[in-house]
Amino acid sequence: MKVDVNSIPNGYIPGQDRDTDRGQVTHLYKGTFGDLGLPMCKRGWNRDEGTSYSIWRNNIGKGGICKVCFKRALKGLEGIK
Repeated sequence: MKVDVNSIPNGYIPGQDRDTDRGQVTHLYKGTFGDLGLPMCKRGWNRDEGTSYSIWRNNIGKGGICKVCFKRALKGLEGIK
């Protein structure tokens, strides 16, 4: 999903997955740049079998923004554990 970074709702931070084999999709995180908080979909947990993540903050990957993350952010939902 091609989404302009300016259309991401306040309170959500974009971060591109560092694992380039997964399509370079950007996920959203409920938080701030200092404290990213929880990802908005289960694929945002991209390390240690879904218990942590490693991302490039505020970077939009070639795959665009995850449509699940974006739809959840538009609804104002919390991140997932």
